Amino acid sequence: MRFLGGSLLVLGPLVSGSLVLGVLAVGCAEGATDATDGEDFDAGRAVDAATSAKPVEAGPGEPDAKADASKNDKDASSNPDSPCAKALAAIMFDFESGAQGWTHGISDGVAPPPAWPYDPWALGIASAGTKCASGVCFGTELTKNYAQCQRGFLASPSIDLSACTGQSVSLVFEHAYAFADINATTRDGGVVEVSGDDGASWQLAKGTYPGMVAINPSRPGGYQCTQPSSFGVNGKQGFVGSQPSTTKVSLELPSTAVSAKTRVRFSFASGVTSSTVDPDASRAATDFGWRIDNVGFATK
Repeated sequence: MRFLGGSLLVLGPLVSGSLVLGVLAVGCAEGATDATDGEDFDAGRAVDAATSAKPVEAGPGEPDAKADASKNDKDASSNPDSPCAKALAAIMFDFESGAQGWTHGISDGVAPPPAWPYDPWALGIASAGTKCASGVCFGTELTKNYAQCQRGFLASPSIDLSACTGQSVSLVFEHAYAFADINATTRDGGVVEVSGDDGASWQLAKGTYPGMVAINPSRPGGYQCTQPSSFGVNGKQGFVGSQPSTTKVSLELPSTAVSAKTRVRFSFASGVTSSTVDPDASRAATDFGWRIDNVGFATK
């Protein structure tokens, strides 16, 4: 059955190549067409084409130019009076005064069935689950558990990091999360992606993650998310399981993401967690989701 226009559509067997009503479907859009598809990610390890070049070793008695350059870059970025350090110190999204240019929406832009909340992101004071690190934050629902079959993104405005081009920059934020583990191989969760071209393409922020997000698209008995695909996060390294205590996280930006048009995106998705076509009823089998607060940048 499919929730549509206040009625339940029932999908049946194929007739002349067409799918006729028979499967009970809970509302959820297909995964986002994501610019990161096809990109490899090794948590905690930079993937850089420059590493394929064989380094030129310094001869006896000669200065190591590579080491000197690295030291100079580190000294410049760590100096609190450097242009990079000053630029980063001025960037802080604590959301106390509002969204500060951040936006959220459905990952794939598909309109949901009536009354089904595809985009769970909200700005405010959390009254369910872990509270915000400060008074106000963004979260995937703030007053109740998230629903099954959701997928939504939270994206920053364009951020000018050009003063730090060529230097090591990390994304720093505070968060807490609790996602449903449906079974040993499928789990709800969220990923952190960054862009250096104002959102035209995205790649995962580099760091150590708890595991891989693996969305469950269906459940025995005919319950499935509508048009299930990648959910925008499926198969990517990210935050899964539970970390209910607020923690500070630091993830490295790939060098190509440090630019005059840097953007950050937190993406979340949930699969089928219970045998129901009622989004509110499905919340009993999930958890409070994700809290995002105090987003900024730092140099290494």
